[in-house]
Amino acid sequence: MTMASIRTAWHEFHEFWRDLTGENAYDRYVERHRRNHPDHEPMSAREFWRARDDFHETHQSTGCC
Repeated sequence: MTMASIRTAWHEFHEFWRDLTGENAYDRYVERHRRNHPDHEPMSAREFWRARDDFHETHQSTGCC
């Protein structure tokens, strides 16, 4: 196994892990926002995480249906 293939495998695992844990949610938001609303600035990371937390606190799912 070469160093390049190890680096590639690590990068792919890291991206998978970020998807799994939700760590890349802000990155995905910014990408989608810039694509759909190029004339508006996206929220800052701090604003995004606060809005996301507020949403989850007020819209709790029972996990059913």
